Amino acid sequence: MTIFLMLGCLSCAQEKTNDRDYQAVIDHKNNSNFFDALRLRADLNYNTQKRILYTTLSEIDIFGQNYKQTNMTLEYVIRDRLHTAIFLNQEKNLLESMDGSRFSLPQNVKAPALTDAVVNLIGGMYYGAAEVRALAQ
Repeated sequence: MTIFLMLGCLSCAQEKTNDRDYQAVIDHKNNSNFFDALRLRADLNYNTQKRILYTTLSEIDIFGQNYKQTNMTLEYVIRDRLHTAIFLNQEKNLLESMDGSRFSLPQNVKAPALTDAVVNLIGGMYYGAAEVRALAQ
């Protein structure tokens, strides 16, 4: 019973991508709504060396404000420090991890709140925890 409940909760939080989804990302790399990660995690053994933030937000400029009390912009934190591409104008906000798992993010939020949600989610991931700790330095 406990295992069933645990699996049920996990399936609500994440979903696996399929080959068609992956092909859609490849096809959209030339799309003006796709802003690739500035750095990749070449030290890891995944099919993709970056995460992808799918967002309903429509302008990359709204990620130009500073992250908390730092000199880093929201865009820089996401794309460089957290190795994450940003894909604008999508149906919903979600994060695709390097292993292809997808995690729902809050809907109808502004860029700072979405960035905080992304940072918190990645900070809870095995490899992402060190990336988030490095943000504080």
